[in-house]
Amino acid sequence: MKCPFCSEFPLWEGCVDAVLRALERLAPRCEVAHGAVTYFTNNAHRRQYAKFRAAGYMIGSGTVESGCKQIVTQRLRRPGAQWSVEGAVLTAKARAAWLSGEWDALCAQRAALPLAI
Repeated sequence: MKCPFCSEFPLWEGCVDAVLRALERLAPRCEVAHGAVTYFTNNAHRRQYAKFRAAGYMIGSGTVESGCKQIVTQRLRRPGAQWSVEGAVLTAKARAAWLSGEWDALCAQRAALPLAI
């Protein structure tokens, strides 16, 4: 839905009030719109999208979704794989270190630990 004031996509451009006004018009006859008005009103301090974008923050969920796919889905969801919670957590941490380029540093730290006798 484009904003009537800025001719852009309201949430992305920070024109959240236009979305809120549209939802308020729908709220009396739509429970979903009513819930959205409540959510946007209660979370006003979190929806400063234009300010966050200007500061260079990513405001979309794509990065997190991609991370979940890269770290969890591609390694832990193998055909026939069964994991304990502890094993899944350790494997996910190792995969995150590998994909972020931190694997060698992690191994160097581990190599510096004394051996148990």
